[in-house]
Parts: sequence; C-alpha cells; structure tokens
Amino acid sequence: MQPGDMNEVITFERLTTTDNGGGGQVETWTAIVPVSWAKVTPKSGSEQVRAMQVGTAQMFDIWLYSRRDITEADRITRSSGDVLRIRFIADETNSAFMTILAEKVTP
Repeated sequence: MQPGDMNEVITFERLTTTDNGGGGQVETWTAIVPVSWAKVTPKSGSEQVRAMQVGTAQMFDIWLYSRRDITEADRITRSSGDVLRIRFIADETNSAFMTILAEKVTP
C-alpha cells in the first residue's frame, strides 16, 4: 500500500443520543473528526431477502492510515454519499495502515 493509493475522502460517523426536549431521545449520526483518506475497493456483492423485500449488499475493503478511535459500531460515509456499515476492523499492531471490511446495503 502506497499513500498515493488512498484517493478517496471518507468520514466516520458515530451514533449519538440527545434529549429532544419533550422527555424522549433522538438518535443521530455525528461525524468523527478528522476525515480520512482511504482506498475503497469493491470486494463482492449479493442479493438478500430482508422483511420480504429483495435488496442487494456489496462488500468493500477499505485501507487507510491506522486510527484508534473507530469501532464496528461506527459507520462510513463515502465522498459519493454512499453509507457503509463497518463489519470488521483489522488493525495490525505494528503497521501504519488498517483494513476495514464494510457493507453497503441497498433496499
């Protein structure tokens, strides 16, 4: 992996909960700063049935400089606007880079 291979800006987002002022709570996705440069590569695709509807799922490998503030509960927004669910984070202990397996689901 060369730094020049990372040609897309991605944003990590974390689900946060705030009071709505009426006794309830609202969940929103909040960007985790800073954004990251990454190499995003399609890996595979499949068709799935969820709630009696057919949708497609596409997996991506994402390479970027290592970060310690990301978890599988976070998500990724690509510069194209696509939202990816993080499925697995492979962070090598002595490496400058990390790999993320993420999924885009299209209903």
